[in-house]
Amino acid sequence: MVVSCGGGSGNGGKEEPLVPPTVSIKTQSVTGEAGSQFLTVTATGNWTITTNASWLTVSPSSGSGSSSTVVISYTENTDAIRTGVVTISSSGGSAIANITQSKLVVPVPPTPPTPGTPDDPPAQEENGYGFKTAPHSWLELPETPEDDKLEFFTHYMKIGDATVRNYSFDWDYDNLVAPWVAYPLCTGNIGSGSRTDQWGLDPLLPDTKQPILYAAFSGFGSRGHQIPSADRLNKDANVQTFYFTNMTPQDYDFNGGIWANLENQVRTWAKKTGTTSGTDTLYVVTGCFIGGSTKKAKDNAGKAVAVPEAYFKALLRYKNNESVGYKGFMACAFWMENENKYGSKITKDLSISISDLEKKLGYKLFVNLDAKVGAETAKAIKEENPASVSWWW
Repeated sequence: MVVSCGGGSGNGGKEEPLVPPTVSIKTQSVTGEAGSQFLTVTATGNWTITTNASWLTVSPSSGSGSSSTVVISYTENTDAIRTGVVTISSSGGSAIANITQSKLVVPVPPTPPTPGTPDDPPAQEENGYGFKTAPHSWLELPETPEDDKLEFFTHYMKIGDATVRNYSFDWDYDNLVAPWVAYPLCTGNIGSGSRTDQWGLDPLLPDTKQPILYAAFSGFGSRGHQIPSADRLNKDANVQTFYFTNMTPQDYDFNGGIWANLENQVRTWAKKTGTTSGTDTLYVVTGCFIGGSTKKAKDNAGKAVAVPEAYFKALLRYKNNESVGYKGFMACAFWMENENKYGSKITKDLSISISDLEKKLGYKLFVNLDAKVGAETAKAIKEENPASVSWWW
């Protein structure tokens, strides 16, 4: 809707009609998401545009003659429906246009299916930091020996009204990295949204016990996520993926190349649908292996952070169908050195069995699987060569 008002006299003592300006907005009712669109201005001579709302901005705010390249921008609206007024003024008069923005509606994904034990309620950590051993029986967890000098932590997130686990990790205070990060993955807990890039301290640990990484490492590599940002797109859950405890010094080209492609492939496997071909839940362990590495990177405060020799992913796929795999389970793993030498394609020759990965790591993965399916079945799942299982390829 456009309302114009105008009039006035010209110069030189001679009356001549002045043409009132007009301003129109193509889409007057917009969604609650932040966005922008073009305005159409019709005017003679110079004009200025103002708005009555802080959530609306116009660029440019002044000009001359008619234009269709003026941009109006609006911020995200999480409160209530709101209406703003855009006013154009010139020597010929003024005109207004309204824009109404609805409240942002965030889709609530379904609670992810979990064939194992339901999430335990969030618990206080021992001694103010972490647990010596994991107090949960979630299927994605590796073993957490009490005497390994590592501490166990979990970050939680909201899905609808439910509080569920986002991801868990063990923390190595000596090397300032998490040897592994573990989490369930499915369409429901991936959610929707975009990358926040809100790099920040992990609130579960003092800043003296974690790297400071508002800017990149110095001395080696990039800030490599262990749980990828794109695996958790709901805003608050995504922010947690940018905690500094989730970062390791990762070769820059490796991080943006083969490793990023593997992350994309893992999400593809997690989202597969079908009675037998689909995935209910993909249990993921992503980790780094320090081994005998003596390389160090520096955080923004000058603290030394160990540079891993290699990275790995361990995947346990579950489908609630006894005809799939072993009692609905099958598994696949990857081991890659921390350097750019793998090309770009995720091929079956890059995969290894969970048992082979456990031998490299020196500890047990999916430690709670035995209790779920029995020791013999768990052994068969872990020893199966994923390159011979067509589902993965």
